[in-house]
Amino acid sequence: MRVRVVFVAEQDFDGTLVKELTVDAARLVLVGARGEALCDVPVASVRVVDRGPEVRTAELKGRSANHGRAWTREDREKLARLYGAKASMRELMEALGRTRGGIRSELVKLGLVERKQASRGEDGDG
Repeated sequence: MRVRVVFVAEQDFDGTLVKELTVDAARLVLVGARGEALCDVPVASVRVVDRGPEVRTAELKGRSANHGRAWTREDREKLARLYGAKASMRELMEALGRTRGGIRSELVKLGLVERKQASRGEDGDG
C-alpha cells in the first residue's frame, strides 16, 4: 500500500534531502525513544497518523493570531465594515487574525452571506 510521509524538516537519506516521501509499505512500525516497537500493524489497517489536535491547533494559531478565540463585538463590527467595503478574503483574514473558515462562519452567523455563498475569492471577487 502506498504511504505518504511529510516531514517537518528535510531528512537526509544517504545524501538525498527530502521533505516528503511516498513509499510502498506493508506494515507501520512506531519505535519508542529506547528503540522498542510500540506499534507494529498492517498499513492497510491505519486510517490516519498525525501529531494530534493540540499540534494542529498550535499550527493554526501560529498562522492566525486569533484562532480559537471567541469573537468580540468589536471583531464582528470590523468584519461587517470591511466585508461591506468589499475587502478580499485575504484582507479580512489579515485584519482580523482569523482563518478563512473562521471568517466564513462568522459572515454566515451575522447574516451577511448564506452558507453556500460564504466563499469570497482571494481577491474579493467570489
